Amino acid sequence: MTMRGAHVQIGAIQAAWDQVSILRSGADERQWLTLSERIAAATALYGTRELLRGTVLLIDGALNQIGAGQSAGKQFAERFTKKLMDKVVQWAEVVDRADLPMVRQVVEVAFEGRDPVAWRDQAGPVPDSEPRAMTCALALIVDFVDSVDGPGACERALLTGLGNALD
Repeated sequence: MTMRGAHVQIGAIQAAWDQVSILRSGADERQWLTLSERIAAATALYGTRELLRGTVLLIDGALNQIGAGQSAGKQFAERFTKKLMDKVVQWAEVVDRADLPMVRQVVEVAFEGRDPVAWRDQAGPVPDSEPRAMTCALALIVDFVDSVDGPGACERALLTGLGNALD
């Protein structure tokens, strides 16, 4: 699938969303098994790098819902990015601090209206820990969008955007 010039496998995007769904589901272990199986299958088929690309694509889509890419929001983008990084750090048991600059840069690129998937592709090798940091950032962004626009709003908007990209 292609969005904003970046081509990402649809199965990798779905697995990236599944990872976020696990993080957001809390203690609902019934969901975890099905989602974990889909994530494992997509990882085997596409690899972790493609799942990371799917996560970055979803970060871009979620940030677009709060004004990323619009020239008027520089102060908001700076405040939002700082707050997001502060919250990602709180996931110290999952997130390696060394990955935070990459997460920050992906978010900043999205807010600038550039293609964060293409930017990440050019930024060098992907450490094993980076997908976890990106997934945590995406979960926090989705939580923010849903707190502003209502439960499930981010997922609905992302699905609409993905559907439009497939047309």
